[in-house]
Amino acid sequence: MNKKKKAFKTVGEVCQILGLIDNTTGKNKTYLLRFWEKKFKQAKCSVVYNGRRYYSDDNIKVLHTIKSLLNDEGLTLNKVKMLLNEKKTKTEVDSKNDKYINHEQLKKIKKIISEIKDIL
Repeated sequence: MNKKKKAFKTVGEVCQILGLIDNTTGKNKTYLLRFWEKKFKQAKCSVVYNGRRYYSDDNIKVLHTIKSLLNDEGLTLNKVKMLLNEKKTKTEVDSKNDKYINHEQLKKIKKIISEIKDIL
């Protein structure tokens, strides 16, 4: 049975889409979605039916933004929360132009991390 592209997604499907999979066990990191739902009001799922959570495409975009800001940009939970609240949008936060991110310092940190990886 194939789902339509616009259909609501289950927790497991969202984990697959976002790449929230434990590398050692291969299990979905569903606990991260639950944690983000508690921390960020914008990350709430759209539908709860019989105790199961279902996510719309907009929900997935918000979760992708949260994941990117936390993992790729290296922001703290509080800064991500502040950005999402400040933007008052459910879909995108443009972190490239945000005043709370020191992009030069972030570039230096990424360069240092890259050099350390090369040494290891």
